[in-house]
Amino acid sequence: MQRKDEVFDYINLVVGKAYSKNEALVTANVRPLNKKNNKEITGVTSFNNCIVLFVTLDKRSKENSHKYNDIFLDNGKKLHWESQNTNTITTPHMKRIFSGESVILFVRIHEKIKSSSQPFIYIGRLSYIEHYGNKPVQVLYNVLDYQEKPNKALSAIYAWEKIDTLDIDTELPLILKKEKSSFQGRVTDIKKKKTIELYAMNKAKEDYQQQGFEVLDTSSNSPYDLECHKNGIFRRVEVKGTTTEGNAVYVTSNEVVSAHSDECETDLYIVNNINIFLQEDGNYYAEGGLVNIIENWKPEEKCLEATVYRYHLNKK
Repeated sequence: MQRKDEVFDYINLVVGKAYSKNEALVTANVRPLNKKNNKEITGVTSFNNCIVLFVTLDKRSKENSHKYNDIFLDNGKKLHWESQNTNTITTPHMKRIFSGESVILFVRIHEKIKSSSQPFIYIGRLSYIEHYGNKPVQVLYNVLDYQEKPNKALSAIYAWEKIDTLDIDTELPLILKKEKSSFQGRVTDIKKKKTIELYAMNKAKEDYQQQGFEVLDTSSNSPYDLECHKNGIFRRVEVKGTTTEGNAVYVTSNEVVSAHSDECETDLYIVNNINIFLQEDGNYYAEGGLVNIIENWKPEEKCLEATVYRYHLNKK
C-alpha cells in the first residue's frame, strides 16, 4: 500500500509532544519508516485523508536554494510556509491544500544539536488562507490547534524568528512581507527585537561589572551602548544580540565611525544563539546564548556590506 492510500490517524497525536518521524507514523497507525529508505517521508507527504508537513525552521546549514521561508506569525497563530522549489500550483498535493483538505504539521527548530538529531513537535492542524507564486509556492495558514498556554517547546517554536535584525526585508516573499508589515506583525517584531536587545545588554553589563568595571548605559544618546571605567581604563562597548549563529550582525554607519575613533578602544560584544520564548501574556523572554567578544574592534572595509542606502533628492 502506498502512503497516499493510508489513513493518517492524527487524532492520536498530542499537541506539544515530541515525536521522531517514525514515532509519529506509528502513533498515527500507519506503516513505520522503511529502514532501507528512511527518506521516504520528506517535508511533504500525502496520505489518504491529509497532507503531513515536517518542517525544520532553522535552515542556516542548508543550501541557499533550500532555505525556505517557514515561520510562525502573530505569536504562533499563523504559519507562512514555502513549498519545495519544484512545486507549482498544479502539483497534486498543492491542489489538495488549496481545496481545504486537512494539513497536519510537525516542527522542530534545529535539525541537530551537538550532532544529535532532534525530534519534531506536533503543532496540530492547519487551515489554508491564501497562496502566492510558483516554484516555490508561498502558503499562509491558520494554526487551528494553537495553544494559548504553550509548553516550553511550543513557546520556542511560536517565537522563533530568523529575521531579528531588519524591520522589513525587501527580499521577503510577498505574503510574508504583507503579514509582517501589518500592525500586528510590526508590534510582534518590535517586541521580539526589544527582548533580544535588552537580554544582550543586560548580559554585557553583568560581564563587564564582574570584571570590576563601572558600567554606564549610553545606548539612548551615543553611537555605542556602554561606557566601562576601571582604574583609569576607559572603553566603549557595542552590544549585539541575535538568535542566529552571529556570523554577521547589522551595524550603523555611526557605530562604525565611533569604533574607529582614537578616543578609546571599543569592544564588539555579540550574544548569538539566543533562545526566545512566548509567555502567556503575549510578551517574550530570552535565555541562553553564546558570547563572542571582539576586543578593540576596528571594522575593516572588506567585512562591511552595504545593505541600505539613503537617497538625497536634488542634492548638488
